Amino acid sequence: MKRVLAIVLGLILVMTTFAGCGGGQAGSDVDKSKGVRAFEGVTINMIAEQQTPTVALSKQLGEFEELTGIKVNLEMAPFDNVVQKITLAMQSGSEDYDVIAVPYQFLGNLAVNKFIQPLEPLMNNPDLSIIQEYDSNDIIQGMWDASGKWEDTVYGVPANSCIMFFAYRQDLFENADEQAAFKAKYGYDLTVPEDWNTYKDVAEFFTRKSGETLAGETLTQNFYGVSMSGKRHDATTCEWLNYAWSFGGSIFDEDGNIAINSEKNVAALEYYNDLKKYAPPGVTEKTWDEQTTEMQQGIAAMAVIFNDCAPALENPEESKVIGKMEYGAIPIGGKPAAHYGAWSYFIPTKAANPEAAWVFLQWFNTPEVQKNIALDGGFPNLYSVYNDPELNKLPYWEASMAAYEISTARPRIPEWNEMNEALMLEISKVMSNQSTPKEALNSCAAEYQKILDGKLPVLYQ
Repeated sequence: MKRVLAIVLGLILVMTTFAGCGGGQAGSDVDKSKGVRAFEGVTINMIAEQQTPTVALSKQLGEFEELTGIKVNLEMAPFDNVVQKITLAMQSGSEDYDVIAVPYQFLGNLAVNKFIQPLEPLMNNPDLSIIQEYDSNDIIQGMWDASGKWEDTVYGVPANSCIMFFAYRQDLFENADEQAAFKAKYGYDLTVPEDWNTYKDVAEFFTRKSGETLAGETLTQNFYGVSMSGKRHDATTCEWLNYAWSFGGSIFDEDGNIAINSEKNVAALEYYNDLKKYAPPGVTEKTWDEQTTEMQQGIAAMAVIFNDCAPALENPEESKVIGKMEYGAIPIGGKPAAHYGAWSYFIPTKAANPEAAWVFLQWFNTPEVQKNIALDGGFPNLYSVYNDPELNKLPYWEASMAAYEISTARPRIPEWNEMNEALMLEISKVMSNQSTPKEALNSCAAEYQKILDGKLPVLYQ
């Protein structure tokens, strides 16, 4: 597929004005005399993945209630549980939720099936513009387009716009003994990998047995060159797509034809599968959660991870690698790659309190709220917050900004959910030695043909 995210390229570089697409008025019975407390006494229910930004948001909900009188019941759950609950609620027409957090690639499916409502009627109603600190022009346009816009209609706002990058143990790369040993073995200097050949050499080099020496210390447990995802899970397709895109592969070609089984993708999957021998055992049961834990415990030298995992590596209460980590660009095969992984907040069509929900989404996108989320380990939606000097001091901030500038996204077409399930299955077969990369991607391509039923996807969606 063409580089869908030209919509995220230049995220921090250019500020453009967000304009609604028209629509009717909502909330005509709003009591304007109450101002910001126009919905006092209303309770809105929302669900989101239990991840760092959501936990950071939860700490501020009392302030929202104090300001507006609106109570927010926030349900947090693991990724799979959230997706399952939202799917059941949407399909049943339930009014259980007023705000849902969903990965952006579900947008096309939700919009086409009318599970979520357009935001323009709410956005364009002046009676609902009651959060003074909210400025729609401050929301990063590329993020908003990617996370919330489908076929020129706005359905949602960005919730957690994360990106994948490279995390590594800088202390090991700087160790003189390790540098000398690497050069003696491989014939070139030990450097932070910028290409996949070097990445594999470094992964092999740092893989050690308990009792061996690492950076002058005797290991009391095995140490590994990389940490990886390999479970039949979204985490694995997210990670592997960085390799595929970097190798020059794609899901669709420039004309919209299925390209998942291209030679470049096959080579990327062969590489990915081969790399697992330098990772901790049980790769086929690992997702981003286990990767984060392995890096925190200091048992792996490198990983390709989402940047919203990085704050956990810098948390002195949880991590053994404080001050040892560094962050940078994912190694390059044929071209740079960084997987964009945003979540979005949507208001379901059947929401009981859509106007109060829109007031909440405005408040969520105010500078103080967004900065507090960023300071707690999330990533903000606002130009003003990204440029905040206090945040620029965070060790993973510069690498994050560079990654956003080269980001690539999964398709948001309605069929992608089903296509992703097929890709999860086939990659997991390879990682568990049940299939070769070529067999798996050929099978995936055949399944894509059935899912799309001969239709070409709408590019750039």
